[in-house]
Amino acid sequence: MEAKSMTLRDLFGPDRRLVVPVFQRPYVWTEDRNWRPLWEDVTALVHRRMADEEAHPHFLGAVVLDQMLTPTGSMPARQVIDGQQRLTTLQVLLASVRDVARELDVQDRYVRALVKLTANDDDMTDDPHAAYKVWPTNIDRASFRTVMDGRLRRAVDVAAPAGPGASAIVQAYWFFRDRTVEWAQELNYENRLDECFDAMVRVLRDKFELVVIDLKPQDNAQVIFEALNDRGTPLQASDLVKNLVFQKAADQGFPVEELYRDLWAQLETPDWRKEVRQGRLKRPRLDVFLMQYLTCELAEEVLAPELFLTFRRHVGDAEIGLVALMRRLVERAGAYRRLTAEEQPATLEGRFLRTVGVLDANTVVPVLLWLVTRFDEGDRADAMAALDSYLVRRTVCRLTTKNYNRLFLELLKELKAKDDPALVADFLLRQDADSGFWPRDHDIRYVFRSQPLYKQLTRARLRLLLAELEDTLYSGKTERLVHDGELTIEHLLPQTWEEHWPLPNGGDHGSIEAHERRQSLLHTVGNLTLLTRRLNPSVSNSPWEHKRTQILSHSALSLNRSLPAQWDEEAILARADHLSEAFSRRWQRPEGGVPASSVAGLQAARQTIPVGRPATVKVPQARRDVARHMREAFSGLPVGSTLTVSQIVAFRTSQYEAGEISAGAVAARLRADNVPGIRAVPRSSPLSARKIS
Repeated sequence: MEAKSMTLRDLFGPDRRLVVPVFQRPYVWTEDRNWRPLWEDVTALVHRRMADEEAHPHFLGAVVLDQMLTPTGSMPARQVIDGQQRLTTLQVLLASVRDVARELDVQDRYVRALVKLTANDDDMTDDPHAAYKVWPTNIDRASFRTVMDGRLRRAVDVAAPAGPGASAIVQAYWFFRDRTVEWAQELNYENRLDECFDAMVRVLRDKFELVVIDLKPQDNAQVIFEALNDRGTPLQASDLVKNLVFQKAADQGFPVEELYRDLWAQLETPDWRKEVRQGRLKRPRLDVFLMQYLTCELAEEVLAPELFLTFRRHVGDAEIGLVALMRRLVERAGAYRRLTAEEQPATLEGRFLRTVGVLDANTVVPVLLWLVTRFDEGDRADAMAALDSYLVRRTVCRLTTKNYNRLFLELLKELKAKDDPALVADFLLRQDADSGFWPRDHDIRYVFRSQPLYKQLTRARLRLLLAELEDTLYSGKTERLVHDGELTIEHLLPQTWEEHWPLPNGGDHGSIEAHERRQSLLHTVGNLTLLTRRLNPSVSNSPWEHKRTQILSHSALSLNRSLPAQWDEEAILARADHLSEAFSRRWQRPEGGVPASSVAGLQAARQTIPVGRPATVKVPQARRDVARHMREAFSGLPVGSTLTVSQIVAFRTSQYEAGEISAGAVAARLRADNVPGIRAVPRSSPLSARKIS
């Protein structure tokens, strides 16, 4: 047999067919286990390339190919003995990026480069299926042809791309296509679309590698297939790290058995072997720690497939000796276990660490690891409080976490350069993009008054929010309660309120509007509280007089002690304001920071950002009014809201379709300062407007 490492350009570039035998199983890869991790690896490498950072080739596994008899002069072909799932997935991924590139009218060379990787071009062949680089087993061929021919993107509704009956290949296509559209949309508003597709295509072609094993006629394909798919337990990255460390220790003459007993044995317990969730995947805890440790030490992103290679480089470049490095590793491991323990002390820092776990905010852990191993608890308290506030405020406002990996790496670099935890708050205040800004108190008030957080947050996150608000409402005169059972979330105005909670004015003309207003407030924070499991069902749908009496009789929580005699829409809003003030005391945000969009403005802009190309102009030229377009963009937003120029462009109004008006026209009118009620935000970057009346 012959084995060689090949990029996707090496493998898919030449005209060649990779044929899956009919007896192999159909395509079975899934989103959580396969597609999403692959997409995350793709985008991570693209970001590295765009940031001019070094990126190791990403290893995708092995593929085994066997000889196939083909007529003289026909296209070369190989039979796929092992690896058909990854080969099929890679072709579907390439096709989805190709189709999105076509739809967004990026430079044609990027589309041509992807076409070369997804279609053979041999004018001399008579085989109707010769155009396909990979030819799957019988059951998958129809859906695979539809995807690779580019027909699916025009034939299926984008809003509901893949129903329950869709084949796995079709579902894979829509997963990768939707992720590519989301990725491209974010970049399109930064005017970097061609630059980013350049990075994407180059990464796909040259930064993903497979080991291709090409069998010779005398090789037994079945024996090799069984050996590759043996049921033995595979080595983890941490096993390779351990072998490397002790091999080097032996080469340098250190007492290996003593080093193992005194140091490494602490990392060999079942607790470190236990699988823990990392995003959507599960990995051994020791592997996850090693990734966080390397990120903390190197201030660079460490991908799971690159863990061993990165650690080997770290050992080679380390300025301290091997034994000192092992001691530091074990010390950091102890700090990591304290940071990620399920049980935390009732201090502010302990409550923050519990919050990190509930929010699944793994990307901040390398920063925390550096802080707790460099400073004592008092010196790092303000930095921890700033991170706590930043994460919780953005979670409550439902702002994206996509940029967190890059954001916290930049923060870690600054911390390591200046060795000062006081810069954390200043760093977070400097973030001005929608993907990084730190919401202000008025944003929290807006969210508490208008957003159905009961529907938007997980129960664990919402319960933590209410529990922390409860703790904040304590005063020096209030007894602190210890709960020996888990409290449950209850709607004060019941979800099924119609029987005992009539609308005002009965069936008058305004009842539809009143019904909609009540429904809009039903799942907001002002209407939510915590009750014991036994009390909750006993009062759930009762009239307010009975419900309030029972709550006041049995609940000692500060959340419940001030419930008014009348519970209606105005009472819900008043309580939302009260709780938003408590929130702002618990998760304080320092004054200052660069101008940023309000949460209200960001949500309004999200509703109008187009998925595809700008719509055809429908508004007559005579009706074009830039100032009116700007005023309509701000309509419905509270005074003080800000929108960037790109967000104003993205609105669809009576004057312009979404995305049609030029950013230059909006910026010029804004700088002229002649739009009633709207003013430019001084020194804002990107240029932003604020509603003043």
